[in-house]
Amino acid sequence: MAFVVAHRGLSAEAPENTFDSFDLAISNGIKHIEFDVQLTEDNEVVIIHDDTVDRTSNGSGSVNEKTLKELKNLDFGSWFSEKFKCSKIPTFQELLDKYRDINLVVEIKGKEPELVSKVMEIISNNKYWKDKIYKSKTTNPKIIFCSFLPNQLRKLRLDYQGLVIGFLVKEINDEILNFALEYNLDGIFPYFKLINEKIIKKLKGDKFLVSSWGFNNIEESKLFLHLDIDGITVDWPNRI
Repeated sequence: MAFVVAHRGLSAEAPENTFDSFDLAISNGIKHIEFDVQLTEDNEVVIIHDDTVDRTSNGSGSVNEKTLKELKNLDFGSWFSEKFKCSKIPTFQELLDKYRDINLVVEIKGKEPELVSKVMEIISNNKYWKDKIYKSKTTNPKIIFCSFLPNQLRKLRLDYQGLVIGFLVKEINDEILNFALEYNLDGIFPYFKLINEKIIKKLKGDKFLVSSWGFNNIEESKLFLHLDIDGITVDWPNRI
């Protein structure tokens, strides 16, 4: 059966990409947490999906045009519910310092080439996580890296050997498959409407991990648990 990933935490019940959402997922027994990383103006790695803060905070403007201090002054919870008023944007370093016995799915959301380098620098400086990101014959890494952006995937593979890397895709074609094969990517992570038994067989035949995302409701996602895929990413992992 596929492993279930908490999409931006338990984002159906708490504001996405916050410690409220991550803590709630973990307290419900979820073992895989997915989140997005981007760079601030002062080169700090923060956890947020959108390029701007408009949708998920009481502020406005681009993430990469704000300092970490400016972002920390914003409320990232009230848009979801007054219960989460004053919830703060987490940094990647804060998340690594806070959590241990979980698996992380890190989406490289920002386009800046230095984002990958900064993410890897933060991991390498963390005594717990630095040894848990590489493949070996005896253990599976506790971090999976993924992105929609070929340039970021290329940098991850060429600069850091041994990582588990997945290609998030909204279509499946020869160009995507050839890129994944050329750079020895570990997984293809398609939008769920692309998935069928033929596609799964093709991707598995090429030795790719297959994990899907974008589900609209619980019933849709439950159908995929019985297919030969490796993972599904959902907003309601506690209800699968």
